[in-house]
Formats: sequence, C-alpha cells, structure tokens
Amino acid sequence: MGVLFEKRHGKGSHGTLRYGNCKTILKDRKKEIGPGLLVVMLKQLGLNRDDI
Repeated sequence: MGVLFEKRHGKGSHGTLRYGNCKTILKDRKKEIGPGLLVVMLKQLGLNRDDI
C-alpha cells in the first residue's frame, strides 16, 4: 500500500494523508497532535498504534 500526502490548494496548512484507499486530514503540520486525535486519524486510515 502506498502513502501519499496532498497539500491543500489555497490558504491554510491542512493536507490530506492517504494510505491505500483510506484518508485523513492533517491540520497544521508544524504542530504536534494530541493522543486522542492520533487515535482518530489512525482509525480513519485503518491502522492502530501497533502499526506505527
């Protein structure tokens, strides 16, 4: 499975992270994300903490 990051066009620092057929939105890539958001993002990508 391939991993792809797509920057959003226009203003803002958001981007889309794709893993296979799954995707999640990344907010400001310069800031840390909290553990709760990490769990949500992994779930959207079909992964769990053991996978990373």
